[in-house]
Amino acid sequence: MTPPLPHRRTRARRGPADRCTDDELMVRCGRGHTAALVELMDRYTGAAHRYAWRIFRDHHQAEDVTQEFFVKLFRNAARYQPRGHFTTYFYRVLANLCFDHLRKRKRRRKVQAVQLDPIEAEGTELEALARPGDPDARIRAREAKDAVHGALGSLPLHVREALELREFEGLRYREIAEVMDVSLNEVKVLLHRGRKLLARALARTTVGKEIRGESHGGGGEA
Repeated sequence: MTPPLPHRRTRARRGPADRCTDDELMVRCGRGHTAALVELMDRYTGAAHRYAWRIFRDHHQAEDVTQEFFVKLFRNAARYQPRGHFTTYFYRVLANLCFDHLRKRKRRRKVQAVQLDPIEAEGTELEALARPGDPDARIRAREAKDAVHGALGSLPLHVREALELREFEGLRYREIAEVMDVSLNEVKVLLHRGRKLLARALARTTVGKEIRGESHGGGGEA
């Protein structure tokens, strides 16, 4: 069972940890300073939870994984090598943890109901943006978002991981290679394959068919 994390403090009073870089905070965590962990939690809990939510589509699971992530971060901090690339390390640990959980869950059950996303997110290359003035824009945006996440769930896990890191987290190809511990060419192959598989999966959905119909009839960009 994952032990409880220290309580996050309010931002009313600033201490030495507030002025540290992420690398310096990890070094302090490696020495057992829980105040450094609390500061890292203040900085990165939102990002960790959003990432976990997109993977699991379940708030309770996302919260549990986020807590487990910071416990893991603290326990392994003594082995952390400060090189100014904390975000790469952050995504490597978080992605490995999330996809390990996902693999275990997929062994137990293959189908999971898609929940409506309660967290607002900006449109990406994979999520259609609503048209201004469209009275059904919000519904259409949610349908598109659910279709994308449903299609992502059908992809091989390593392909999905690469797409998640690129399209939703905005990591560069070299950063993805470091996070996934693969070559730059492998990242390019994974993303190329992932986009083709995703487009194929989306084409089978109602949203995908509507988009294809609009693009064929409207002469938009390919």
